[in-house]
Amino acid sequence: MMSSFFLSNYYWVLPEIFLGCSSTLLLGYGVVLVKFGKKIQQVNKLHILVIITLLITGGLLLEQLGHSSDSNVLVLNGFLLCNEYVTTIKFILVSSSALILILSLEATVLDKIVDYEFSQLVLLSTLGMMLLISSNDLIMLYLAVELLSLAFYVLAGIKRDSQHSTEAALKYFLLGALSSGLLLFGMGLVYAFTGETEFQSLSQILWYGCDIQVTIGATFILIALLFKVAAAPFHQWIVDTYEGAPTIVTAFFAIVPKIATLGVIITLVNGPFLALFPDLQPLIAFSAVGSLLVGSIGALNQAKVKRLLAYSAITHIGFLLIAVLPNTLLSLHAAFVYIFLYIIMSFNSFAFVLAVFKHGNFITQLSGMSRYNPVLAMSFAFTLLSIAGVPPLAGFYSKYLVLLEAVNSEFYAIAFIAIMASCIAAFYYLRIIKWMFFKDTEFFHMKDIGDCIYPVNTSLTVTFTQSIILGATSFVILTFLTKPNFSESCQW
Repeated sequence: MMSSFFLSNYYWVLPEIFLGCSSTLLLGYGVVLVKFGKKIQQVNKLHILVIITLLITGGLLLEQLGHSSDSNVLVLNGFLLCNEYVTTIKFILVSSSALILILSLEATVLDKIVDYEFSQLVLLSTLGMMLLISSNDLIMLYLAVELLSLAFYVLAGIKRDSQHSTEAALKYFLLGALSSGLLLFGMGLVYAFTGETEFQSLSQILWYGCDIQVTIGATFILIALLFKVAAAPFHQWIVDTYEGAPTIVTAFFAIVPKIATLGVIITLVNGPFLALFPDLQPLIAFSAVGSLLVGSIGALNQAKVKRLLAYSAITHIGFLLIAVLPNTLLSLHAAFVYIFLYIIMSFNSFAFVLAVFKHGNFITQLSGMSRYNPVLAMSFAFTLLSIAGVPPLAGFYSKYLVLLEAVNSEFYAIAFIAIMASCIAAFYYLRIIKWMFFKDTEFFHMKDIGDCIYPVNTSLTVTFTQSIILGATSFVILTFLTKPNFSESCQW
């Protein structure tokens, strides 16, 4: 009977166990493998093995989803929690990481990333994010955050011969260390005045009242997580990190960590800190408004696509925090729809960037693209309009759901600011479309010295993987509103 309980209990963390053991074996295998034959070929073999590992992990998670229910399963003495919500988020994380690695098969060669550690760091950070979203204890939460953060610091500086990459990694490390300190300080305050770190126990204690120090501790924890997700005013690292890191690493940072961090924020405000949510709500509202303003205004004068996408990501975080603000079932539903469509649009954007910007990433390099590659230009134009929230594209639907719940919860001022921020943000998306469709191929804006260094590349080569991702994501962006299946589970 004890053996049966052990097996059934550990069944729910089988994906994490498999991923952890596989990462250890593949790390040792990589050390030996790169000593034989051509390094790039051997690294690609290891790369494919890591992708297969993630696909197997995704299969294990799908199998769990077939047996999951609404009830919670506690594992490892309550340190980890598994349910349908957690398993779904983990499946999205693993699928996104696998797709990033598939997309990076050619990108790593272009960026001269020939280190076998790249795929290993993606694997370890994915494990950290899976543990983060499963955390049911402040100790496990901290350990998971540190596991994924350490992998991210190294990934940001993976191009050791690049000054920009090293600078990006250093800035990310310094501000990441600050956020980790705030996280640990907040957890220390919560434990000191409650004597508990387990989420269910904290929820019961705080429901019957707490000291102001506990509220301060919870605030520090939330601030640290907002640092990780790059919400304003805790966004200082993201722009330089996005620009300095290799493009494929930037794509990974832009998509995967946000899913995990926002998932754990939702878990905290609906679990241990539910009783404190009225006190935490002003911070979330302030960060949401700040992210909208910083993201929309900061991108107006950007000449580089990666910096512009960094500010665009900050704006998206603002919308996601607006969805968290009412903390109702329908608002959280809107948050998950927004996350799903954000992933789709981000994959489309970064597949385009990887295909087009072989050298440099100045917006003016897109000059006249509609003349020499009209299909690619049209695809990216629709993606930009979707990100801006233009109907009837998918991005309009996600923003509509978020703003609808904000208005229903009487956050009128914040909804108005979000609409104004979207109107401002539409300007710089339309500016990119202008360069693609209404500029001559040889037109150069002399103010940007980058135009002289990186001329327009009229002979684009889009790989098979990039074509598949661009085609699939464009199809979702164009057709999502014809049958938005997400709305079937809720009555609006």
